[in-house]
Amino acid sequence: MPGRVRAPSSSPASAPAPAARRPLAARFTLGCLLAALAFAPAQAEPDACPDRYAEKGRVSVIGPAGDLVLADGAVLRLAGLSAAGAETELRTALNDMVVSRDVAIAAGPKDRYGRLPGLVRLDGETESLQAALLARGLAVARPEQGFLGCMTALLAAERPAREAGRGVWAGLPLDARNVSAIRARQGRFTIVAGRVLSVGNTRTLGYLNFGPVWRQDMTGRLPPSTRVALEARGTDPAALTGKRVALRGTVTESGGPAIELRFAEQVEDARRTGEE
Repeated sequence: MPGRVRAPSSSPASAPAPAARRPLAARFTLGCLLAALAFAPAQAEPDACPDRYAEKGRVSVIGPAGDLVLADGAVLRLAGLSAAGAETELRTALNDMVVSRDVAIAAGPKDRYGRLPGLVRLDGETESLQAALLARGLAVARPEQGFLGCMTALLAAERPAREAGRGVWAGLPLDARNVSAIRARQGRFTIVAGRVLSVGNTRTLGYLNFGPVWRQDMTGRLPPSTRVALEARGTDPAALTGKRVALRGTVTESGGPAIELRFAEQVEDARRTGEE
């Protein structure tokens, strides 16, 4: 992991005269503060979980990715879920559960593919389709913008299947030391659990290292915004060294396999999730 580089100190010849040093330092400090305030991102309010099931539709067919294609041609993506390797089983269950049935939708804005992400209920029911699928181990909870406020409920829904090793949980979470198994999931959403060996930092990223060689071992990549969000939740990333954690996200390659941690909800204390 690249280390920090100490900036060279100013030479005596370039130092300001003693009389001017304090006002100059004051102006410099104020300027830095104003610049930081100007460019710092606004602190976003936590996402609320959508609860207005205002849209209605009838499911016509299940798409190849498990999307619900409605009779009017709209394509609905089940928000907050990933099949995590059980795509065939998920589509089979959805065919049985919702095809030719009316659904109520709490939808967010269309994604870049023109799909409506949303929470779904069979018309007249109170349990979401997401909760039903999670309880059967046919999917795992997936943090995403606009639905982060739903994660507590989604994690609670998936817990029985997780504890029983049912469905996708028969093979999850992946052991953070099993680099080949994690690498085989490159480009796909998964869950990895293990003990954090060290926490590294550069100017732009933090790293949760699960092995001694960051260029080949599993790593969680922690941007500053996620570090701030974790601290707001009472988790100091620097204190995770030696702790068992579970990461959920899409596996990428960064020397070794890595997961980009865009949301604090992607990091879990493994002791609370039964992975200790």
